[in-house]
Amino acid sequence: MNKVKVMEKAPPSSKPVHSRNGRKHNVSLDSKTKNLMLEMVGGEPYKYYRIGRYVVSAPGICGGRPTFKYTRIDVRHALGLLSAGRSIETVAKGYDVPIEAVQEALKLASQALDQQETHFTKAA
Repeated sequence: MNKVKVMEKAPPSSKPVHSRNGRKHNVSLDSKTKNLMLEMVGGEPYKYYRIGRYVVSAPGICGGRPTFKYTRIDVRHALGLLSAGRSIETVAKGYDVPIEAVQEALKLASQALDQQETHFTKAA
């Protein structure tokens, strides 16, 4: 798989990302992910915002919701399987992604909950 990375300037992170179906999705971007990445994968352009090493937000894929890089697998589905009692190894094998990808998705979800908790604590 021939991959070439190119970075483009991203739209301001405070604005919502619009998907092809017209829905708005706010994507929380940290200081590492404010650039729209462009890779040529199999001769096709693949644009994404980096959330983690394995988790990205790709405009036009799953409405811009987090997916595992180079897939159309919505991270929420993997988290749902984990919450239903499946092991990290089983989920990774089922989706054909590295175990580290599922671990990262779980870590990012935990961090998002921590940030939400902090936000509500400060507001109270």
